[in-house]
Amino acid sequence: MPFDNNLIQPAVDRYRRERDRYVKLADRVAEICRTEICEQNALRAQVTFRVKSQKSFEGKLRRFSTKQDRDYDNVDEIFNSISDLAGVRIAAYQFEDCQRIVEHLLQTFRGASGAIQIDVKDRHEQDRANFYRAIHAQVWLAEEELIGIYDNVDDISCEIQICTMIAHVWNEIEHDIGYKGDLGEPTLNEKKLLEMLGHTVRSGDDQISMLLEAHSQRSVASTSKNRQDPKELPFRDVHDFVSRTQDFNDRVMPDFADNSGQLFDIIEELGLTTPAALEMALEQFDAPALKEQASQFSAQLEADGVPQLALNQKSSDLILLALFEKKLDQILTLNKGRFGRGRGRPTRLHRLAVRYQTWRNKLEPTAIRLSSDDQ
Repeated sequence: MPFDNNLIQPAVDRYRRERDRYVKLADRVAEICRTEICEQNALRAQVTFRVKSQKSFEGKLRRFSTKQDRDYDNVDEIFNSISDLAGVRIAAYQFEDCQRIVEHLLQTFRGASGAIQIDVKDRHEQDRANFYRAIHAQVWLAEEELIGIYDNVDDISCEIQICTMIAHVWNEIEHDIGYKGDLGEPTLNEKKLLEMLGHTVRSGDDQISMLLEAHSQRSVASTSKNRQDPKELPFRDVHDFVSRTQDFNDRVMPDFADNSGQLFDIIEELGLTTPAALEMALEQFDAPALKEQASQFSAQLEADGVPQLALNQKSSDLILLALFEKKLDQILTLNKGRFGRGRGRPTRLHRLAVRYQTWRNKLEPTAIRLSSDDQ
């Protein structure tokens, strides 16, 4: 049965008092998605956030008050049932990147109790005229984030929607025409045009992926045709870095793009701006030995209570580990005091470098002792 309308005003009053918490949460979740998920892993995407206005919240409650399945007994039940007060959208360039984004969300945020619940929506599978396609995730900030100004958002969540940029256009138009409209059901002509647009969107997703792949191939080919040795040409950006190290990393690090963002920043600061310079710095790159070392270091990170920092042996983390072996002091100097984009939080790379130094210092006496015993 519909809930009592007398609950609406107390709920609106509470939201007016607490709305700043949702703004703070959505802003932080969006920043994490932008920098630590998309930029850090060379994922092309646009990240935006919004927080429901007080007027929109009240309107939603008034619509709910006419429905039979919204039987609220108190204001707490209202807040517990509405998941989109804070919302973040990640609009990826490529459809295949949406799943990669989900994998990183699972590693970065927490769910209500344990793992994040992922809801994959593709309504075209049941309704051939409906082209809504997106992934929804309800997330809470990780425990380590709940400090400083974020210590009072531990009990509220943010809805993240992941879709492609072109799919977002269809989703929004269909929502405005079919859901928000005050004119009743869309006409047959509107439905037909929406369906035509939906086919264009699905085809567009495929074409964008093919276009970016063709551009990547042209970039590599253009570099190879240059009169200068391709290995002496500087990397243009992180995407060029990932593309042009493909021969080097494809077999050993198939997920090379993961964690490549901060790595690219540091190799530029180290002056390793060309494939030749990077290869020289990584001379005698022993992938099996590095994987074993990555496994041991990750075990120590887990024992230290920071399993989220564990190295991904299939990613560019192996190059990072090799650079730690050879240039750790220089990396620590470059990163001294560097914190994440105005948030006062050290970057993943800096935290790893500091912990690697501690771990290596613990191992060195053992290595020296074993060397003495051999003699």
